[in-house]
Amino acid sequence: MMASLDHTCLVCGHVGFEPHFDVLLRCPGCGFVTARLDERLVVGELYGGDYFTGGEYLDYLADEAFFRKNFHRRLAGLRRQCGGGRLLEIGAAYGFFLDLAREYYTAVGFELNPDAVRHAQQVLGLDMRSVDFLAATPGDLGGPVDVTVMWDVIEHLERPDRVLAHIATLSRPGALLCLTTGDIGSSLARLRGPKWRMIHPPSHLHYFDRGTITRMLANCGFRVVDVRAVGVARSVRQVLYSLLVLGMGMRRAYEAACRMVPIAWGFTLNTGDIMQVTARLEPAVTSQSVYRGA
Repeated sequence: MMASLDHTCLVCGHVGFEPHFDVLLRCPGCGFVTARLDERLVVGELYGGDYFTGGEYLDYLADEAFFRKNFHRRLAGLRRQCGGGRLLEIGAAYGFFLDLAREYYTAVGFELNPDAVRHAQQVLGLDMRSVDFLAATPGDLGGPVDVTVMWDVIEHLERPDRVLAHIATLSRPGALLCLTTGDIGSSLARLRGPKWRMIHPPSHLHYFDRGTITRMLANCGFRVVDVRAVGVARSVRQVLYSLLVLGMGMRRAYEAACRMVPIAWGFTLNTGDIMQVTARLEPAVTSQSVYRGA
């Protein structure tokens, strides 16, 4: 999808967007915000190279302890709602969440980055797949899915509506879906405006608030049962890299700062602009796609 002023909204179907800041578009019908792209997105090139090693993240593997800290907390929440069964992760990166989840679930992950897939398969011994998720069937996964997670993934998907609709076809009635993404309707996002840290297409393509994510999920058969702002554990070096290198192009300043910052330094902070959304598949939505868009 290459969004333009006359594009059809993925959430409400309204035809026509309004300019929003310099690089975004906003649907006047429902408020959904998406990136305005001048060129066709090549997903494989964007996520298949150095995405985890300097492109978006400084060093994903080096921050394993911080990711696992986040995932331990999220897994505990999932287990309170669904203690076992088949778990599916979309955008599973190096497999840190799947590695924790497989103690309680039969876990399968899908990921585009080949280095991340190799690590998950060869080092962690996980069932990680690099094939097209939209071609997967319940038989490919061993049966209907009980839990699906997407941690900081939906904003990257070219067609999140199609992915959500396909998850519905793979899931049992009442199955759980849990995701995290930025909240463009949060106080911090509204205060920062075009300088909000989450605005950086083409990596981040779509920008949801609580209303638009609820509506898109409902379009695909999912009923939202909880939305909350959550804290995220991060390394100090990753924060500095995002601010100084990716945000301001000040690599020398970053390198100077890192000489004073141990790798193990980090913190957990809830800035109110990352939301965790939990939804359940309505019982009537099974076995066939509910998506009706183009």
